[in-house]
Amino acid sequence: MATATVKPARTLPLPRWSLGVLALVAVVVAEILVAIPSTNPTIFPYQQYGLLLHILLAFALLFVAVYIQDWDMPLSLFLVALSLAPLIRIFSLSMPRFWGTSAVDTLPWLAVVGIPLMTAAGAVAYVQRISLRDLGLRLLTGRGAWIQIAIAATGVPLGFIEYTILREQAWIPSPTLEAVVLGGLVMFFATGLAEEIIFRGIMLRRAIEILGTNWGVLFVTCVFSAMHIFFRNLVDLAFVFCVGLLYAAFMVKTKNLWGAIGSHTLANVILYLIAPFLLVHILPPLGP
Repeated sequence: MATATVKPARTLPLPRWSLGVLALVAVVVAEILVAIPSTNPTIFPYQQYGLLLHILLAFALLFVAVYIQDWDMPLSLFLVALSLAPLIRIFSLSMPRFWGTSAVDTLPWLAVVGIPLMTAAGAVAYVQRISLRDLGLRLLTGRGAWIQIAIAATGVPLGFIEYTILREQAWIPSPTLEAVVLGGLVMFFATGLAEEIIFRGIMLRRAIEILGTNWGVLFVTCVFSAMHIFFRNLVDLAFVFCVGLLYAAFMVKTKNLWGAIGSHTLANVILYLIAPFLLVHILPPLGP
């Protein structure tokens, strides 16, 4: 009589959370390489190495995700979601803005870069069968809508606070209504919508499944903060970390992303389109 044998379940040689930590370390190292300037502050001699590390990380995460999908699907989904972080930098480094061109040339390139970024985020959400409701994109009415509007309004003070930290140059030649509205639309799709779907819509959902709510929120916030190392400002890094925690808490509490999307968009509009004109004489640019 034949006897049946049960194959032992396959397991990783490392704890599941360690893959996320390794990916986070790789993101931090890559972002540091991207951000290191030479004696000429417009030249970044190690940027190509940071870009290469981001590319290798994206491929490594996807490769491992495919390798383990048959026996650890939740972890596989998490790694695919995490691969969107290096993609953000890979796409953004195609913008001449990162290679020393004028700040006012940023918005057209940001619009172009936003297309593949939104496509990638949408593709991951579709393949992973994450619905609009699960992404937090369900439209609300009544009290829920007012709560999201109130959350979105936090972007105004957050934008002014970040400007006092960074003193960024304006991304438009003058603060005309047309320039602010068009620039705001670009920022809505390329930063507010795309980045919130990636970090607080897809990545946070998968991180919570692997790490639990508290550690998942902390992990995604660390990844989000790491993507701001290129500003080379520790105060801003701490500020972005706190904002990331705030947005993640809003998502966990309300299960809706529109408030964070609005706040993120408004903060960038204030930082790059409005505050440089309103506060430039009160708070002059930092550095030479």
